[in-house]
Amino acid sequence: MSFRFQRTERKKPRIDIVPMVDIMTFLIVFFMLFTTFRTNPAGLDIKLPRAETATAQQASTTVVTIDRAGQIYLGDKRTSLDSLKVTINQRVQKNPNEIVVIRADSSTSYQKLVDVMDVARVAGAGRLALAADKTRR
Repeated sequence: MSFRFQRTERKKPRIDIVPMVDIMTFLIVFFMLFTTFRTNPAGLDIKLPRAETATAQQASTTVVTIDRAGQIYLGDKRTSLDSLKVTINQRVQKNPNEIVVIRADSSTSYQKLVDVMDVARVAGAGRLALAADKTRR
């Protein structure tokens, strides 16, 4: 009686990378969201004035920033009063409830702030807001 043994093929060891891809995807999404919320909007160093009644805005907004030197930015791009007027006008035409938020450094001249507010009003913005940090008690 002769026994014949069948040779079984050995499976080659392999590394399953699906769990690693899942973890990497989660980490990428996590860091993208975390860095988005942690960065200063427009990347500008602005020291906002403080107010006890400061509240967060939730509606559609256009953010205009005025830095210490009096330079005007729309988002993170430097702009002039004339081009600011055109852009705000276009946004108000698309959305009449658009809120124009002015983020002015606390050392910005009052005249520069009034100039930007005036341009926003002439462009048709009916809703203006001044950004401020909430005072801690």
